[in-house]
Amino acid sequence: MMSPRLVRPGTKSASQAESSLDLRALQRTPGFMLRLAQLKFFEGFYEEFAALGLTPATYAIFVVIRDNPGVPPSSLASLLRLRLPNLIKILNELESSGFIKRSRSKADRRAVELMLTPKGAKVIAEGARLTEPYNQKMLAPLSEAEQRTLLDLLNRLLPFEGKAS
Repeated sequence: MMSPRLVRPGTKSASQAESSLDLRALQRTPGFMLRLAQLKFFEGFYEEFAALGLTPATYAIFVVIRDNPGVPPSSLASLLRLRLPNLIKILNELESSGFIKRSRSKADRRAVELMLTPKGAKVIAEGARLTEPYNQKMLAPLSEAEQRTLLDLLNRLLPFEGKAS
């Protein structure tokens, strides 16, 4: 059940208090429901991907770099809706851990390009193997047709420039 935690988890009346709340107005609010869905997916993500040390943000960074070798940090920040200074901190950690490398663009020496190292490629390959079972688990309440519809609707709400899926 995707109800907000208004009572501390672990207290006797937490689930009882939640189930007695009238949330109909919020359940008709797309932003609220999307936020709860995001939290549910993030909680599941941390459980499934913890052994690889991946967070939702680092997973997305690895996938974008894998699928777009040489992507500049500014494009990555824009796509993932991250502030560039925050992304740079993450990239610094990934680079010092040996997962990515930065190099100067041959076309524009001022620009930086991001590439996965073999170590980074291995981690995202392991993460990719977990992705389908994770998605199936998280979307289990929906039929396959509903899952496709959900993704189609989300992609319409969040159109990306460039290549389509």
